Amino acid sequence: MRHFVGFIAGLVLAPVLMLGTGWTLPRFVDLSATGQSIVTAQGMVAIGAGAFVALLVALVAVPPRLTPMLPGIAGLSLVGITAVQVLRPGLVDRVPGVPGLEGATTLLEIGAYLPLGLLLFLPMLVPSRWTGPAAAQGVTEEEYFDGLYDEDYEDTDPERRRTTRA
Repeated sequence: MRHFVGFIAGLVLAPVLMLGTGWTLPRFVDLSATGQSIVTAQGMVAIGAGAFVALLVALVAVPPRLTPMLPGIAGLSLVGITAVQVLRPGLVDRVPGVPGLEGATTLLEIGAYLPLGLLLFLPMLVPSRWTGPAAAQGVTEEEYFDGLYDEDYEDTDPERRRTTRA
């Protein structure tokens, strides 16, 4: 069930990341064009939005107990939309206008989502991410081998067998 929820959340996360970064890009361009510093109110809002997107990426990519489907599907979606932009650029122009789409298409055209998509996809390849928290509390190696053999069978030293029988 956690993988299914991660799959759905990953599908939602990709557009959120694209629109979040796309919303901040024109703000930074406007600040640069007018010669303003990031210390202004507009600059702080843009920095805050960028920091939120960066924090969201870190919270999705780093935790080891999180299902790998969430960052993996978001990463595959970002890589897929980048491939669509390269192969059929006219399809991206058909997306209805939403806030942040202008900056997102600019970032998409320069290929900025490809490294982000690969960063989010890589946790999907780590085998330990696929096991749940219950699997981590399994049987230790010692407990496994203790239950595998009888204690009398392990006692192969004849000197020791004589002392235990007497």
